[in-house]
Amino acid sequence: MRKTELKIKLSNLNHNIDVIKEYTNADIQAVVKANSYGLSASEVAKTIENKVESFSVITLDEALDLRKYTDKPILLLQGVHEQNDYKLIEKYKFDFVVHSSWQLKNITNFNLKDSRIWLKINTGMNRLGFDQEEFHKALNIVKELEIKDIILMSHLAASSIKDDKQTKEQIEVFSQTTKSLQFKKSLVNSGGIFNFSEAHHDIVRPGIAIYGGKYNEFGTKNVSSLSSQIISIRPVKAGTKIGYDGLWIAEKDCYIGSIPVGYGDGLPYFTNPITVKINGKKFKTAGKANMDLVMINLEQDNTIKTGDCVKIWDFDSDLSELSEEFNTITYNLLANISGRVSKNYLE
Repeated sequence: MRKTELKIKLSNLNHNIDVIKEYTNADIQAVVKANSYGLSASEVAKTIENKVESFSVITLDEALDLRKYTDKPILLLQGVHEQNDYKLIEKYKFDFVVHSSWQLKNITNFNLKDSRIWLKINTGMNRLGFDQEEFHKALNIVKELEIKDIILMSHLAASSIKDDKQTKEQIEVFSQTTKSLQFKKSLVNSGGIFNFSEAHHDIVRPGIAIYGGKYNEFGTKNVSSLSSQIISIRPVKAGTKIGYDGLWIAEKDCYIGSIPVGYGDGLPYFTNPITVKINGKKFKTAGKANMDLVMINLEQDNTIKTGDCVKIWDFDSDLSELSEEFNTITYNLLANISGRVSKNYLE
């Protein structure tokens, strides 16, 4: 059996939620979209359910699957994508975002008394949400509906940057727009939890902070470790071309190890060398990433053997640093690991 696997340490999920609680008194909504950033929303939900107020996802399929494992509120972060979606929201009692006026058309045709509407305000990210004048019109419509509750929300564009000017402006816009309104409010994501305590309001919505890989300087831990196993070692002479297009050329005699993992498994495609660890030693990849293989320059180290474990990242890795090598972001590293990579859940 192929020994490429993603190990997931469930105890670190609980640890990270506890760290988040040290920084806020607000309720916590766990963002578990994209299958909990590739870690399995069902496993994550079962692990942290007693520590959070609710969960949030993007698609109805995600919400329907998650409903099998939790009775907690589940929020659809983009709301409905077509009017018929309200039928499933009604049946399964999902919360949902309203960010555009078309989502309110014919909404009275559905029984949504067990759902909370999260009314989204555009505070400056200019992605989804009502501008100021539209917001008040939408709020007047929503207030007339028979629903469980109304929550006012927005989303921060640059919360990972402490004292970011745009973020401060967004916080001020949200505050001014909602200050006289007696509804629950939700504004901050992971970065906002750690960097903008003044904007926590009633519910915070961490995503990446739950899974590690970013904001570890605040005490969170990586939840996952991606590894593979050497299946081939080839001695090559100086001047030998390795891999597709012969991009990498051995500068001196060396050994080339191959591991069965590639962009078909969700690794970002790369051409520049990436750092991996074998038996505690650091090595660089050789040549372009393949769909199913990655080659490693083992230099003149003849202690490495077939079957040795290769850590692409580990529980103590700096994923921000690694993501820079891949020329991507930590979210991409975590969320894109494909279903053909076996998952091993550790307590």
